[in-house]
Amino acid sequence: MKIEKLVFLLNAEEGNPGIYELTWELGHYDLTIEDKYKIARIVLTEILKEDLVVLEKFKDFTLNEKIETIEKDEFDKLLNNPFHWYPCNEILSISLTSKGVEYLDKEMPKYADKINERLSGK
Repeated sequence: MKIEKLVFLLNAEEGNPGIYELTWELGHYDLTIEDKYKIARIVLTEILKEDLVVLEKFKDFTLNEKIETIEKDEFDKLLNNPFHWYPCNEILSISLTSKGVEYLDKEMPKYADKINERLSGK
């Protein structure tokens, strides 16, 4: 899960247009769609609770109109609702925090080869 955690943080660093994209990050693996959502939810919850990312709600996928930053006590309610995992609704997006940037700076060198292999589909 360490590699997926880093991949999700890289996704946030690049500008995450919605948490549904996190399931695409798992496309490298031969998993059912249900398993992809389950794993995405587990990893997302972990990085949220560790304050490596913040969860924000936007009007649409352009991320131009922010509605709110989601508080920790709201994570489960929103992530348990399939409505928020699809790009045709209000968009939940993740952004790196300063703690997330520090985590990436520290951990990426240790896993650079594995991350490159993972992202290149090897």
